[in-house]
Amino acid sequence: MKKKISILGCLMIILVSCSHNNKADSENNDLQLRILGDTVFVPATSPVLSKIKVETIEGRECNIMYNTTGTINPLSDCMAAISAPFEGRIVKSYVKLGQNVSQGSPLFELNSPDYFETIKIFLQAQQEKSLTEKNYLRKKDLNQNGVASKKDLEEAESAYQIAAKEYEKAGASLKVYNVRPSEVSIDKPLIVRSPIGGEVVKYNLPVGQYLKVDADPVLTIANLNKVWVVAHVKENKISIINKKDKVNVTTDAYPDKPVTGFVYYVGNMVDEQTRSVEVYVECENRDKILKPGMFSSVNFIHKTDDAIVIPESAVLQEENSCYLFVSKGNNVFIKKRVLTTSNGDKTCVVNSGVVSGDVIVAEGGVYLR
Repeated sequence: MKKKISILGCLMIILVSCSHNNKADSENNDLQLRILGDTVFVPATSPVLSKIKVETIEGRECNIMYNTTGTINPLSDCMAAISAPFEGRIVKSYVKLGQNVSQGSPLFELNSPDYFETIKIFLQAQQEKSLTEKNYLRKKDLNQNGVASKKDLEEAESAYQIAAKEYEKAGASLKVYNVRPSEVSIDKPLIVRSPIGGEVVKYNLPVGQYLKVDADPVLTIANLNKVWVVAHVKENKISIINKKDKVNVTTDAYPDKPVTGFVYYVGNMVDEQTRSVEVYVECENRDKILKPGMFSSVNFIHKTDDAIVIPESAVLQEENSCYLFVSKGNNVFIKKRVLTTSNGDKTCVVNSGVVSGDVIVAEGGVYLR
C-alpha cells in the first residue's frame, strides 16, 4: 500500500514540475525577439525595450570634417629650372642663393658660339628686311609716277614680304630665350634672364665652366607665396569634398601654426593601388611655413545646412559595412546599412542610408542583433 502511495506521489511531482517548465517556456517565448530578414519584432513584455533609446533625426547645419595626409608642391607656373639655352661658357653671375628676383632680371652671362651664330642670322635678316623694304617703297613710288612696271612692283613686294617673314622668324628664336631683339649685339655675350619673379632656391652656377646644352639646370627660381597641398582622399569620402571648401593644413615642423587653404581642384582619376583621389588645395604661404616636399596633415571642413548628424552609439559594425536600426512603431525595428563620416565629437554624419524624419535607435541597438 505504501509502495503504491509512493509511486502516486512521484507521478504528482513530475506532473507539477512539467507544468512549471511549460509555463516558464511560455514566458520565455513571450520575451524572445523575432527576426525576419532585416526586420526585428520585440515583444511588448521584453526587457530589451527598456534598454533602447530612440530619437528622430533631422537635417541641420554642420561642419563635416575629414582628415588625411598630403604633400606640399609649388604651383606649376611658379617654379622655373634654368638651364643654359646654348652650349657655352658662363662668364658672369648676377645672383646668389636666396636672392629675390623679378621677371626679366638678369641671372648670368654666357659666351656661346651657337648664340653668336643666332645673332648673326638675326642681324642679317634685319638688314635684308631693311633693304627689301626700301626697294619696295622705291618701286611703289616709281610705279605711281609711271616709271616702274607693275611686275617690278610685285617682285619688290614679294621680296620684302619674304624678308619680313625671315626677320620675324629670327626674332622669335631670340624671344624663346628671353632675349630682347632690340638689345642684341654681335660682340656681347648672352644675358640669361629670369622667366618669373621669385627666389633663387637652388644655385649651381659654375662661373668659368663650359656647359653643354644637355647639362643639368644651374638655377631654380620659385615663387612660394602660394603653394599647392596635394591631399589623398579615399574614394568613399569624395562626396564630402567640394571646390572652395575650407582646409586647415599642419606640418610636423610647425604643428602649432596651421595654414588655411581652399580646395582648388578635385581629381577625376582614382589611384588603383590606394583607392584614393588627389585633391589640390591652394594655400597662402607668405611666411614660407609650407615647403615643397613636406608631408602634411590635411583637415577638410565642408559646411552644409542639412546634414544628418547622429550619435556614434547608433552605428554598429558588421564585417566591412555599418548599420543602424530604424523604428517603424509597434516595437518593430528595421536594419539599415549606412555610410557615415566621423565628426570626432562622438557624433557622425550619415552620407546615405537614412533620411531626415526617420526614428533611429540611438542607444541599445546592440540588443537587437
